[in-house]
Order: sequence, then structure tokens, then C-alpha cells
Amino acid sequence: MKVKYQLILIAALLLNLCSCKKDNTTVTDSSLIVGKWSVNKITIHQALFTVVNGNKDTTYTGSAFNASDYFQFNSNHTAVESFSAEFSINGKTTVTDGAGHPIAGGNSFAYSIAGSTLTLTSTLIVPQPMGASSGSATETIIQLDANNLVLRQIQTGMESSTTTNTYYTRAK
Repeated sequence: MKVKYQLILIAALLLNLCSCKKDNTTVTDSSLIVGKWSVNKITIHQALFTVVNGNKDTTYTGSAFNASDYFQFNSNHTAVESFSAEFSINGKTTVTDGAGHPIAGGNSFAYSIAGSTLTLTSTLIVPQPMGASSGSATETIIQLDANNLVLRQIQTGMESSTTTNTYYTRAK
């Protein structure tokens, strides 16, 4: 009886392991990323470690973006990101000049793709956000096809973890 119980337990564990969904998106054609991609949605989820039920969610869609919100990937493995505002868990912040006119921000990168990992090495950030620094960052490619690109960035600190999914469509 004990042997039957152990066999049933082992079979149940193996079935459980085999049935888990794999979240391994592998980019088979990294050349698909080349081109201009317009932002159409950003979702942000923040889990606070120090507060019970301290999760926050924010979603930006449609009218939150304009023509200045895009990512341009070039075939020589350079990229330019342009943004009209800073989109955070607490709201959208627009940078303006002294006369109140919005200033689009930007960042230049060298990039590489390995599997589903997009590595971005910053070469210039304008305007320089407080606390920002140049260097390498990685994002996970959740979806990449002829018309859609979804990038996920996870930032973990001492008090929280923030997951940002940015949804792009190929610019026409």
C-alpha cells in the first residue's frame, strides 16, 4: 500500500511539473524589430513589500500618447526612444520649458537580442531624469511579430517591485 501511495504521489508531481505554462518567448527572427514602433498602451503593476495588499496598477492608453512616443530600432543595432512624458505608477508627468511648452525626451541606445532578452546600452538621455544613469538595461520581449511589439521591464528595489509592459504597433 505504501509503494502505491508513493507511485501515485510521484505521478501527480510529474504531471504538475509538466502542465506548468512556460513563459519563454524566443525571438526567432530578431530582424523583425527593425523599424519604428509607436506606443499604444502601457501597463504598470507595483507590488509593495512593506504593505499588506499594497499592489497598485495603472494603465495608459490611446490619448495618453502622441507622435513623440515611439521606439526606433535600426539595422545597425542602434535605437532611439522618444517619449512625450514620464509614465509612472503615480501618473503622467510632462517636462516643459520655461514658457510651459512640452519638451519631448529621448534616449539613444546600442541594442542586442539573445532569445527573448533585449539588452539596451544607453548612450544619451535627454532630458536627464533625476536618478537616471547611462548604462545597460534589459527588457524581455513578450511579443514580436510584423505588427506588434511588447516589452516587459521589471525593476525591483528594497520596498517594491514594478513590472511595466509597453505595447507598440509598427508605425506606418
